[in-house]
Amino acid sequence: MPADDDDLIGRTAYGQAALRKLAPVPAGFRLYRAEWLGKKPADWREMRVTGGEFRAALSGARRGKLVIPVAGTVRSVVLTRAEVLNAEEST
Repeated sequence: MPADDDDLIGRTAYGQAALRKLAPVPAGFRLYRAEWLGKKPADWREMRVTGGEFRAALSGARRGKLVIPVAGTVRSVVLTRAEVLNAEEST
């Protein structure tokens, strides 16, 4: 889960490719996990990127930041190695 309302993965090239495949996504949607599928680097042909919608905390140290997950909004997409490489080349 994201530590605050910063979308670190969403700013990466593969994050942008994942968001395009997931579109449309609500304003509070943040990517929080990216993982290559396979046991070793030689097997990595696909990457799964997962995100969900978050709402702002109403109290506490993180008040106003998107840190509370909204139930039922988790979505994942699988990117091929070619899609990841193409996304990195186009940035």
